[in-house]
Amino acid sequence: MLRVSSLAAAYDGIEALRDIDFSISEGEMVALIGPNGAGKSTLLNCLSGIVPLRRGSIHFQSEDISGAAAYSIARRGLLHVPEGRQILVDLSVEENLRLGELARGLRKSRFGLLEIYSMFPILQERRAQLAGSLSGGQQQMLAIGRALMGGPNMLLLDEPSLGLAPLIVDQVFDALRRLNAEGLTILLVEQNAHRALQATGRAYVLERGRIVYQGRSADLSSDSRVIEHYLGQEPSIT
Repeated sequence: MLRVSSLAAAYDGIEALRDIDFSISEGEMVALIGPNGAGKSTLLNCLSGIVPLRRGSIHFQSEDISGAAAYSIARRGLLHVPEGRQILVDLSVEENLRLGELARGLRKSRFGLLEIYSMFPILQERRAQLAGSLSGGQQQMLAIGRALMGGPNMLLLDEPSLGLAPLIVDQVFDALRRLNAEGLTILLVEQNAHRALQATGRAYVLERGRIVYQGRSADLSSDSRVIEHYLGQEPSIT
C-alpha cells in the first residue's frame, strides 16, 4: 500500500531525513519508534505532503504522490492525525467531525457519524460542545474520528498517547486495534515504544534521520540493542 524509496528531507538546509526506505502492506499496523528529534514526525509530514521531499519517492497504492499537495494526498485516502490533535477549538465536536468529510472527495467511506459515535460514545454525548472544552483524551478521540470521517485507506498517527492518562491510552489503543482488525492500514508514531511494539506486527526504529533497525515488533521488543537504546524502563504517563 505504501512504498518509500531513498527519501530525504531538510529544514533550513539541514537534512532531517536521509535515505529512508520502507514499505507497508495493506492491512498492516506498523510502528515507527525512536528518540525525540529522530525525524519521526517529519517523516509523517513528508508522507502527507506537509513537508517537501529533498529527494526520493513516495508511492501510495501504486501511485506516485511525491510532491503532491497535502489536500490531494488526503483525497487519495492517506490521512494524518497530527501530533497535538489540531482540532478546531471554536467549533463543536460534530462540526469538527463533519469537516473530516472534506477529505473524501468522491470516495465512499464506511465511517460516518454513527460509526464514530459507536467507537467513541463520549463524542456523541458531547457532540454539541465546543471542541476546545474537551479533555485531552477526548480531543484525541475527536482527532482520530475526524480522520476516519475522511474515509482513510491508510491512517498516519503521530503520538496518540502523548500526555494522556493510562486509562485513556488503553481506550485509544483498543480503538486502533479494532480498526486494524477490520482491515484499516495504520502507521503509528509513538513515544511509548513498549505500547507501540505491543500493538503492532512490524516496526521501524528511526535515529538521526535514518532507519537503524526494522523487523517484527515481537523480535525488536526482545532485542538487547533495542532494549538498551530505545526501550529501557517503560515510561509512566500522567
